Amino acid sequence: MSSDPTAPGERILEQVRRAREERLTPGTESVHLQYLTVRLRDELYALRVEYLVEILPAPRITRVPSVPKHILGVMNFRGDVLSVIDLKRFFSLHQSEPASARNVVVVKHGELRTGLLVDGVGDLVPLSPEDLTGEPLVAGRAQRAIFEGVARFKGGLVSLINLEGLLQSEDMYALVR
Repeated sequence: MSSDPTAPGERILEQVRRAREERLTPGTESVHLQYLTVRLRDELYALRVEYLVEILPAPRITRVPSVPKHILGVMNFRGDVLSVIDLKRFFSLHQSEPASARNVVVVKHGELRTGLLVDGVGDLVPLSPEDLTGEPLVAGRAQRAIFEGVARFKGGLVSLINLEGLLQSEDMYALVR
């Protein structure tokens, strides 16, 4: 195993590149969607890889006043300023690890790029429609917009995050005092 902290991110990005090339190769139709699993505490979540830009060890994050607590601040990403969202705080999960021991998954939706702070990254997972449940296991309308559903994975379940719903959620920008 490499001692380079960026090695897992580089490995995953190489897998994403190969998966995109295979998808573009004529005659290789697939009904699988590719997801990147991320860990928040002991729970698995997944994001579609089409939104993935890069995976980084947590960089220096500059606090910004008067923003919700789950928006940790901003980071420098190749000369651009990106906001960083702590998914554990957004999902109201107990904090157990310092931000510096975690990873930032840089994602892009439309023209918006942002960093998502997670406890760890897993692997790329191809999921077919048969793997997905029709409904996320949450009751509220706001939560249904944030999650695409749940998939069976390695004997358990993984919650599939709808990035557009997450970034456009009213709760994302609401100040809780």
